[in-house]
Amino acid sequence: MKEISNIKISVVIPSYNRAHTITKTIQSALSQTYPVSEIIVVDDGSSDNTEQVVKAIDDDRIRYFRLDKNRGASGARNHGVAQARYEMIAFLDSDDTWRPDKLEKQITYLDSHKQCRIVYCALVRHYPSWDQIIPDMESGRKLEGDMMSDLLYDNTVSTPTIVMQKDLFDEIGGFDESLRRLQDWDLAIKCYKLGFIGFVPEVLVDAPLLDDALTSNMDAYFESRCKMMQKYRQDYLTTGTFNIAVTNILELAQKFNMLESVQTMLLQCISS
Repeated sequence: MKEISNIKISVVIPSYNRAHTITKTIQSALSQTYPVSEIIVVDDGSSDNTEQVVKAIDDDRIRYFRLDKNRGASGARNHGVAQARYEMIAFLDSDDTWRPDKLEKQITYLDSHKQCRIVYCALVRHYPSWDQIIPDMESGRKLEGDMMSDLLYDNTVSTPTIVMQKDLFDEIGGFDESLRRLQDWDLAIKCYKLGFIGFVPEVLVDAPLLDDALTSNMDAYFESRCKMMQKYRQDYLTTGTFNIAVTNILELAQKFNMLESVQTMLLQCISS
């Protein structure tokens, strides 16, 4: 590893009933070529043996916290960041893994882009019969710098790809716990408003799609998508992407046979 800044990283891992996957997740953080300083596991009220599994891993960098009641992934992440001791935060989900040089490449990027306070990378989502790379690096969309119009159109910044300064996280108020989905998208937009977002154009995160993953909950997705339209209505109008976004939402709703309910939800959000 080449010589780069001695930045200390706190890794935040929220977990809910992921005893069967979390060991592999934690090991992917412990095995980074750029060493992490601490791993904060926030158990979001699991009913399985997550605590025993985490505490069986022999590494004093691991800190375990259990929430008394389930707060959702965003609440667990916010709690984890509040416990963090170091200047840089990286997020990792308890069913995902990092490739060994993820942090090294992102810290190297930050080291050469002093104006940057947050950097992300690409992720590959593994479906049962195919893989999807997020973001699509061949789409021609802007993935860093002056990217507001593209960022409003679709989310490109997945939570386990993010490395960011803790003071930036605190400045934007952390994850919005009122959103059941798309909290990473909301966080990215809030960060963009405060400065440059950097991007390492490589797949450095693996994310299997589990049967019980929130990704399958389309009700929560459309509810959050409509709230995002309400929250950033002026930004959509300013960038000329409002009608494009509405069309995209309704086309997707039709695909999932939810057009009528989503139309009602969307109208309530954008007219209030």
